[in-house]
Amino acid sequence: MKEVASVLLVVGLLVVGSGFGASLAWGAGLADQIQGHWIMVSIYNEQDGKKTDVFGPNPRGTLIFTPDGSFSYILMKASLPKFASNARQKGTAEENQAVVQGSIAYFGKYTVAGDKEVNLHVEGSTFPNWDGQDQKRLITINGDEFKMVNPTPSVGGGTNYIILKRAR
Repeated sequence: MKEVASVLLVVGLLVVGSGFGASLAWGAGLADQIQGHWIMVSIYNEQDGKKTDVFGPNPRGTLIFTPDGSFSYILMKASLPKFASNARQKGTAEENQAVVQGSIAYFGKYTVAGDKEVNLHVEGSTFPNWDGQDQKRLITINGDEFKMVNPTPSVGGGTNYIILKRAR
């Protein structure tokens, strides 16, 4: 009988610790929680009490954190204008402006600092002012929802609030 009880105890412990969301819900560190592929839900900037949709309603984007400490982030408006010339290097001034103001991408390495902060070392960005910079992001994860606060957005002021969901 003791052997059966021991086996049941071991099986019970394995079931509790084996998955079922336990790693995310029961104390896995932020480094483990952020890893993976995330899809943009919303992003807005708040400045002087005013909220602005940075990339309009229904923004598109993806954020990827790899286990080896790399990240890649792409954000854009739901629709960007097509170039009449059908050549990226031959866009008109208006087309180029719309794309630059309607999107941003950056990549680099990340480190986790505590249970709510990620430091991004930007190796390259479509906003070149960020190249080589270290940037802090405040992170909260609840299940498949990822909330991020960017206190130094590329729009030149305020604070960006970003919500993403885990890709499935």
